[in-house]
Amino acid sequence: MLLERARPIIDAAIGTVCTACVVRVERGGTTESYAAGTLDPDTGEPCAVSAIFDLASLTKLATTALMLSYVRDGAIGLDDPFQRLMPSFLDPRSTLRQVLTHTAGLAWHRDYYKVASGMDAVATLAAKEELAYPPGRGYAYSDLGFIMLAVALARLGGKPYPELLADRVLRPLGINEAELFYNPPDATACAATEFDASWRKRRIRGEVHDENAFAMGGVSGHAGMFGTAAGYARLMPVFSRGAVIGEALATEARREQAVGPNMRRGLGLVLRPPVGPNCSERFSLSSIGHTGFTGTSVWYDPEKDLLVVLLTNSLYYGRDRDPYRFRIAVHESIAG
Repeated sequence: MLLERARPIIDAAIGTVCTACVVRVERGGTTESYAAGTLDPDTGEPCAVSAIFDLASLTKLATTALMLSYVRDGAIGLDDPFQRLMPSFLDPRSTLRQVLTHTAGLAWHRDYYKVASGMDAVATLAAKEELAYPPGRGYAYSDLGFIMLAVALARLGGKPYPELLADRVLRPLGINEAELFYNPPDATACAATEFDASWRKRRIRGEVHDENAFAMGGVSGHAGMFGTAAGYARLMPVFSRGAVIGEALATEARREQAVGPNMRRGLGLVLRPPVGPNCSERFSLSSIGHTGFTGTSVWYDPEKDLLVVLLTNSLYYGRDRDPYRFRIAVHESIAG
């Protein structure tokens, strides 16, 4: 049983770390899923393995896959200036590769939602932002480049961003529109996230938690996607074996290209750091993945052929409830 030791850890977390949790494990051709808790204690819907979660920054891997599909086709190059894709971007030195590796000089975050609404308006503000450091001379995790990528890639593809992503990435992977998508039509199928006491003045459920993504109409390259654990698991072959983008680009995506304080980065991907690994030290150093602010994570260890998609709504109890220790415990129980 892949999840035998993880189940009591998950059960114990309900009501303290999160109200809802789904974990999906794939290993050596075997798949197992487990769900626990309620999507919203105020209304009481039980959490099932098909539950939909706000994926937060896991959205960035879908955006990376879309961009790399254009690199595969020769429409753009990784070392092209970002200005080629986003002409309004101010600095000609930053490259597309640097945007994906968070080394383009971009500030980590700005509260654009306070002054702008709509994809174009928010992306325009990001494009005009003064760089925080010289491109290629540092590392700083940033949403800004992925905010701009949603607008720039939609312009390149000549379609609204969700349609473009579905056409070039999701449908070719066999992911249907009920498994990974923007702007859920049914809030009751979604896990509730934080009570927004400062801006929206309500419990957030079925609408994106990230404020900038919300201001963009729920659609961005840095956040905004909702989905199931099974749906997200079907995205990972892009990076594990080159689905959609080809094996050469998948290998390049997994290669260490940027290093920060206890942080290693590939193209869009987090590479397991040596200490504080996000996924347990029982995962090999070749493991790849990402985490999301709402309490979501995905990790794949090629040496173990082990994929773990862990979805929670840890923000339900506030931003001070860091799910890090819980995530490590779940991964260690699975990795063995």
